Amino acid sequence: MKYEYPKCRKSDLVEEWFGTKLDAPYTWLRDTYSEEVLDFTHRENEFTDAWFEGEAKGEVDAMISKLKAAHRDELPMGISPWRDGFLATEVKEGNYAIVSLDKNFNKVETLFVRNDLPERTPFSAEPCPKDEKILAIMSQVDNAPRPDYVIYDWDKREVLDILPMTFGGTWSKKKKVFYIATTKVIEEKSLTAILAYDVEKGESKEVFVFEGNAIFGGAQVSDDGENVLFSFCPDYSTNYFFVYAEETGNVAPINETALQLHYVDSFDDKHFFISFEDAHRGEIISIKNGGTIADAETVYVEEDAYIESGFLTNGELFLQCSKDAANYVMNLNTREVMEMPTSVASLGYTGKTKDEHLFSFDAFLSAPQILSFDGKSFKHVMGEETAHDDLVVELLYAESVEDKKPIPYYLVRRKDAERNGNNKALIYGYGGYNVPMPPWSTERVTQTDIARWVEDGGIYVHCLLRGGSEYGSAWHEEGMGMTKKNCYYDFIGIAEKVMADGWTRPEKTAISGASNGGLLMAALVTMRPDLWGCVVASVPHTDMIHFADDDRGAMYVTEYGNPRDSKEMFEYLLSYSPVHNVRATDYPPTYIQTGECDNNVPPYHGKSFAATMQELNTSDNPVLLRVLEKGSHDRGQGDVYWQTIAEMRVFMDKALK
Repeated sequence: MKYEYPKCRKSDLVEEWFGTKLDAPYTWLRDTYSEEVLDFTHRENEFTDAWFEGEAKGEVDAMISKLKAAHRDELPMGISPWRDGFLATEVKEGNYAIVSLDKNFNKVETLFVRNDLPERTPFSAEPCPKDEKILAIMSQVDNAPRPDYVIYDWDKREVLDILPMTFGGTWSKKKKVFYIATTKVIEEKSLTAILAYDVEKGESKEVFVFEGNAIFGGAQVSDDGENVLFSFCPDYSTNYFFVYAEETGNVAPINETALQLHYVDSFDDKHFFISFEDAHRGEIISIKNGGTIADAETVYVEEDAYIESGFLTNGELFLQCSKDAANYVMNLNTREVMEMPTSVASLGYTGKTKDEHLFSFDAFLSAPQILSFDGKSFKHVMGEETAHDDLVVELLYAESVEDKKPIPYYLVRRKDAERNGNNKALIYGYGGYNVPMPPWSTERVTQTDIARWVEDGGIYVHCLLRGGSEYGSAWHEEGMGMTKKNCYYDFIGIAEKVMADGWTRPEKTAISGASNGGLLMAALVTMRPDLWGCVVASVPHTDMIHFADDDRGAMYVTEYGNPRDSKEMFEYLLSYSPVHNVRATDYPPTYIQTGECDNNVPPYHGKSFAATMQELNTSDNPVLLRVLEKGSHDRGQGDVYWQTIAEMRVFMDKALK
């Protein structure tokens, strides 16, 4: 082993799980702010600093300059009408700010940045429809498990109230009332409650408590303001819905058992939902106001694509669908597909004007844009309009290595790229939580501009793994719980196919992922260390035996399963739990990044995994750990953001030579 890594104490703790004795030498790392853990973290960061100083002296600073010079300003999001213009969220270098825009979407003023509200990072702001000077600002204190809403009077520059620990909120369109979902503890049982904050009274009133299990809840108001719906999610696929009557306070259930339903909107005295109960790619159902799921009528069944969401414009219902993860919009009445700048692209709802809906638009070969949609056509509002005629995007298929199921992936390359095995490759995947991975211009972890990477002689591979929602609910179910390893087999199958086709080889292949994608990276490096030239794992879950005990563990067992539920579940999780599957072998260059303030995935996951890999790695390849002191479930903010991204990119460059 080439490097002398920081020493990490190993305890002699042995746990017993269903008759299996399991060494647990690094459980003490869970005490994030203990003196011993902080000392270990400090020494790991010093080692990482020394590695870059010795192996890549000056290259990180040069990369920061290069990244900043090529960086496009992020486009605003969360746009809503406000006074004579708009209110929006701006993100720069990982920093969030609330800004005002004029009627032409030009920035007028920065209203809030980090710490303008006491010790908080502001994420979004919603003006009260009945009194625009009153803002509901979603923000979060460092280390807090969930965000708060700050109710703020902009004219007086005054905090009116703080609504703590929320899952989300929305304004009534009839009253100066803000609805939030939060937790309530009754007899040691955590329940989800909906509160209504009355601005004029300056107080919150509990309007409903959901008695069942829910990992989060929410409130939604129909576009016409006539309906308020409460939702409660016991997992990442199903929901309970209730209709709330603002005038009487009556709460009536839509469905009394958890169903795969997603609310679209209400009009013509009907509630419209996307259902995946009888159509795994989605169908539109309607329920008369006052009715329940038993009264549902089928409006439309999707058989070829996948219904992601819907929205109402000028009295017509439009569906946002995806085919092979690429988005399009269809008029439900006419079945007309609305033309966009390019077909292999992603759309994200980002707000509205008084008359039009606004969407972020992104694609592998197009810079991000904002488009407006008036019910007839899309129009360009903001962002660069670019074209790369020398590049090509291909949708291809590979066999998953276990069950041989065809798994789609996008390959982005130069038209003149040669199949000589010498192309540097970046492969990205996620595969989890019923979340799709649509086309985008910038890879989400290392912030690699895909078109620039490919123009520089690389290839980019975008994996549509099971566990996501790209092909409906069945696609998700085939990559969760007792089938979670399908995600890893899918990724390996794609990588092997790309290499077999001659586009690249292991030494030239980098892989990246964050969060559940970080778990994917950690699992892949332990399952097939021979297949990768570089691994970047950001904020990864790595201990699949103890994750259920984390603050948010109850939210994640619905996706992964609970190791305490059965011997079978424990053994399955143990079979791929990355920290438990590190062995004495040659590992590729691996960069692991986590944050001290991460409540989604506590930093002990990254720390224990790095310590174990550093101990057992028999190659001369580096295993680096970067812990961000103020980092949350991200890559840092400001200068720390640039430093982290630059380190990842330099590390990849050095590894792939």
